[in-house]
Amino acid sequence: MLYILILVISGIAQFLGPWWLMPVVCFGLCFWKAKNAKEAYGIAFAAVSTLWLGYSLFQSFSSGGEFPLKVAEIFKLPNAASLFAAVTLVGGLVAGFAGLAGHYCRLALKP
Repeated sequence: MLYILILVISGIAQFLGPWWLMPVVCFGLCFWKAKNAKEAYGIAFAAVSTLWLGYSLFQSFSSGGEFPLKVAEIFKLPNAASLFAAVTLVGGLVAGFAGLAGHYCRLALKP
């Protein structure tokens, strides 16, 4: 359930606003729903990795595959697949740490 909530709400938030709304959503949802630290980090990482990989593949297919190659060239990456891997990893790490922070903030505020 937490996975679906993060996936949907982060997707909507990033569609309507900047990318950094994603960690805010992960923080808030893990503050509210995560049962332990492992679940907070793992589910937030998996949900946002899925979201960012799906969105980057969508952008790639809609541009005919040319856009990821140009971006990979800018960052001196060998091919578009390494760009997709980097995007997935960075998004997942940011989300995982935001979810973990949300869980630990709830524990810190718990009476």
